[in-house]
Amino acid sequence: MAQRLLSRAKPSVVLGLDTTESAHTTRWRDTFGDAAPLHLLALPGDEAAQDQLRELLAGVEIAVMSPGIPATSELYAFIHSLGVSVTSGSALFVADHRSTLLGVTGSKGKSTTSTLVHHLLSDSGVEVSLGGNMGIPLQGLEPAHYHVVEFSSYQCHYLATSPDVVVLTALFPEHLDWHGSVEAYYADKLSILEHGPRVVIAASDDPILRAEITRRYPHRELTWVGHGQQWHLESEGHHSWIMRGDERLFHTGESSVVGTHNHLNMALALAGAAATGLLDESVIASSLASFRPLPNRLEKIHDPSGIVFVNDSLATNPHAAAAALHSLNSPNMVWLVGGTDRGVDYSVLVDQVLRSRPAHILGLPGNGATLVELFRQALDSAPEGSVVHTEVAESMGLAITLARKYAAAGDIVLLSPGAPSFGQYQDYQARADDFRHAIESTTPKENP
Repeated sequence: MAQRLLSRAKPSVVLGLDTTESAHTTRWRDTFGDAAPLHLLALPGDEAAQDQLRELLAGVEIAVMSPGIPATSELYAFIHSLGVSVTSGSALFVADHRSTLLGVTGSKGKSTTSTLVHHLLSDSGVEVSLGGNMGIPLQGLEPAHYHVVEFSSYQCHYLATSPDVVVLTALFPEHLDWHGSVEAYYADKLSILEHGPRVVIAASDDPILRAEITRRYPHRELTWVGHGQQWHLESEGHHSWIMRGDERLFHTGESSVVGTHNHLNMALALAGAAATGLLDESVIASSLASFRPLPNRLEKIHDPSGIVFVNDSLATNPHAAAAALHSLNSPNMVWLVGGTDRGVDYSVLVDQVLRSRPAHILGLPGNGATLVELFRQALDSAPEGSVVHTEVAESMGLAITLARKYAAAGDIVLLSPGAPSFGQYQDYQARADDFRHAIESTTPKENP
C-alpha cells in the first residue's frame, strides 16, 4: 500500500524510519531499494541516534505514520517535537475522497455496521467499496463511486478531514497503551467529528457516547438512533421492527442476525445509507434479510438437536460479552466465558450477569475460573433472584459436553468469552474453530 501511496503523491524525497528489523523492513527494502532508503534508529537514550534523526528530517514536511507506531511512543514524540506534520495513509485517502465517503467508528459494532451499509448500497445498485480497519487498506481500494470505511481509533487520530457521513456505534475505553489515557482515546475516537461532516448519526442508547459527544461537540447537529428517537426499534415478542418514525422498515425476525445491539446496528446502518442519498428504499427488506452476520460475531451454528449454538468468539473484552448477554435470552441459556487475563476491569460484565442471570455459566481455560468466582460472589451478595449454576470446564470440548447436558432444544449456548484468545489459541478464529469442532464431535448420532 505504501508503494501505491508514494506513486500517487510523487514526493521529491522519501525515506523510511523504523526501530527494529522485521518482515516490514525487509518488504520495504525489496519494494523501494535505494529510491527510499530505510534507516533503523534506536532512540531511547541514544543522543547520536537523535542527532542522526534531526539531520535526516531536515527539510522534511510530512511524516506518514504507521498505525503500529503508538502516539505514546518515543519515535512519535520525537518526530512531533521537530515540527514535522504527522499523518497517515488513511487520513490522506479521506482528504481525497471526503464527498464520497461514509465513515463508521466505535468501540464495538463498527465492522457489522460498515458491512451492512456496504451491503445496502451495493444492493441499491451503487458501485461501492468497503475497506479501512477491516478488509482492504484504504490506499489499496480500487476506484469506486462511493466508499464505506471502518475507522479504528488509530486512524481517527490522524484525520484532518471528516467523511461526508459519519456513523458512531459505541464508546468505552480501549487501546489505552496506544493513546495513553481514556481522555486521549475518547478525543481521538471522536476527532472524526472535528472537521465538519455533513451528517452525523450516533447511537443514543450508549451513555458514554452520548455524554462525550455532547461534552465535546455541544453545538453539533446529530441524528440519534435509539429509544425515543426517529430511528429506533419497536419490540414485538422476541423480535423488533426497525422504525423510522411510525414507518416499519424491517422485521428482525426475517434476519439471521441475532442480538438487540446488532439490530440497533441495522438501524444505524439504514440511517447512514439513507443519509448518502444513494439508498434504494425498495431493497431494504430483501437486503437486510439476505445479510449474513460476520464470522465470529453472534454467529448461529446449526445443530440437529435444536440447541442454538452462537459463536461470539470475537467478543474479546468485557463490554462486548456484556452486549451479547444483554441481547440474547433463553430460559436455560448456557454461557461459555473466559480466556487470556489482561487485568482489565470486569465490573461491566458482572453488572450484566446480575441483570441477565444466565442459567448456566461455564468458565473456560485461562481466566474462566477467576471470572466464575467473581460472578458467584456478586450473585451471592445480590438480592435473591433466579438461580445461576456456575462451573469450570477444563477444555472447550468438556464445556460443550456439559452444555449439551444442560441445554434443550430452543435453548442458547453462547460462546462470548469477554477475553482475548492468545495463550490458549493462536487467535479468536482458532478459538471459534475449536468451538465448532467441539459441537460437531459431540453431536448425538442418529440410530441406524
